[in-house]
Amino acid sequence: MSVLLVAMAAFVAIYYCWPTGAAWLSWYAEWQHAGGLFRTALVAGFAGGILSELSLVYVRDGGHWTRTHLENMAFRFIVFFISGAVVVQFYAYQAIWFGDGPSWRVVLPKLLVDQFVFSVFWSTPYQSITFRWQALQYSGSRLWQELDGQFVIERMLPVLVTNWMFWIPGVTLVYSMPLMLQMPLNIFATAIWSLLLAGLSKTVKPGELDPTSEPLIP
Repeated sequence: MSVLLVAMAAFVAIYYCWPTGAAWLSWYAEWQHAGGLFRTALVAGFAGGILSELSLVYVRDGGHWTRTHLENMAFRFIVFFISGAVVVQFYAYQAIWFGDGPSWRVVLPKLLVDQFVFSVFWSTPYQSITFRWQALQYSGSRLWQELDGQFVIERMLPVLVTNWMFWIPGVTLVYSMPLMLQMPLNIFATAIWSLLLAGLSKTVKPGELDPTSEPLIP
């Protein structure tokens, strides 16, 4: 996680300290924004779904593809496509509610709403339920039987705490950027995490659900 936070901090430093880098980042943000919600969701799906599985196949599993790899790729693409569409809208509403800019009067309320409202009531339940559904072979009945207080304590709470450990400093960096660059930085974090995923998941056998994928969604 510390490596990823350093990479995100470098992204922010490039924008504020290197004019050429800022120009490139602004160009990319404008390209992504010009494609609307659908393009942003596609990029998020690619970073969180396709790139993460490619890193597992070629770094961890020696380039040996299985049917499960393809299933994971398709499933995660859909999960992160939906997440990306929701998050970009959430960032836009945060800018309406609290303004835009790197001052603490703007960043702090965004951070609090993000981590203690949005994460608690949307992203943590969303990721916990969807990845558990996949682990149960997409059985809605089996999933429904597990959705009780024990599910919240044993599955959702650990995911929420893990998310707080990374995303409290992470979204502080995100919200320090202009609105146009907040979603690109979020997706950049997802892409970098996917490259680290193989090294972090060596104990997971090919074909099993990788628990380290869960903290990807802010």
